[in-house]
Amino acid sequence: MSQAEVADAARLNQGHYSRIENGLVPDGPSSENVDRIASALNFPPSFFYLMDALAALPLSVHPMHRKRASVGERVLKQVHAELNLRLIHVRRYLGAVEIDPELPLPWLDVDEGGGPREIARKLRKAWLVSEGPIVNLTAHCERAGIIVVWCDFDAPIDGITMRMRDLPPCIFLNGNVTADRMRFSLAHELGHIVMHRIPTDEMEDEANSFAGEFLVPERLFTNQVIGNRVTLEFLARQKAYWRVSMAFLLFQAGAHGLITRHQSEYLWKQLSGLGWRTREPAETDFAAEEPALFPNVIRLHSDALGYDIQGLAQLVHASSEDVSRFYGPHMTDKKTRLRVVK
Repeated sequence: MSQAEVADAARLNQGHYSRIENGLVPDGPSSENVDRIASALNFPPSFFYLMDALAALPLSVHPMHRKRASVGERVLKQVHAELNLRLIHVRRYLGAVEIDPELPLPWLDVDEGGGPREIARKLRKAWLVSEGPIVNLTAHCERAGIIVVWCDFDAPIDGITMRMRDLPPCIFLNGNVTADRMRFSLAHELGHIVMHRIPTDEMEDEANSFAGEFLVPERLFTNQVIGNRVTLEFLARQKAYWRVSMAFLLFQAGAHGLITRHQSEYLWKQLSGLGWRTREPAETDFAAEEPALFPNVIRLHSDALGYDIQGLAQLVHASSEDVSRFYGPHMTDKKTRLRVVK
């Protein structure tokens, strides 16, 4: 909503509302005006008195197609607002649970650690990942204490990592993309968590290199390619095995020198001609890895602690509509209540 639309819905003069929004009313807005604004925005008045620190969008916002897509300022503001709302919610949900990671989540300097590919190999060893594909990358990240949340981003953004001092690392993935794209985005964001504390010009390329080696180790992939003719059919079989896109495997084959430049150009032209660079054939799709950790936290509130939609709305200072939209699928219909058993 624009400022004028909010002021009109709240029955306030726009100039006065602008001063409220910018913190220029000396004693703050009256409780009556807070109620009006809350009603206009469909938030409980308590939301506007929360003291949670707001997180800035990271510089590593991960656009689709691995390139800096054009994302308008208005859309970025909407994504930024949703992520801060979700962090407020996560903070309150985690107040009732204790996450005890099973796997280490180290921080390794890119230069000291031998580069992104070597760091990926080290993390696979630290996580005791067997040779070959990682069957469920989401489960591994969650075992390391990372909160993975699917979002309905109406923006060309694949994934975003948000880090707050009082919360575990939170990776928000766009649930509107294909499973292979989500897996790569998750590996990309994991690379940021493991390698990057301070933004650099190279961080996106480094995260891509990390993701490539972590999902498809060069040595193992080389063994798969040697002795085989690389065709679209071969790439489709490899996609089913490694659980990454055909385009990504073709890129890796070229980057590792496993095919000639002429072969690479020919296969890319084939992909383009079939429209597979935009959307690979549905027959090659595989099921997405649904997060389990955070949905289980929601179910704990629903099943064990007896929260319904209205109760969760009060807990996280949101509207029932937002809670239902964000978390309704993770709740059960039954309204369990804790009771004393004598």
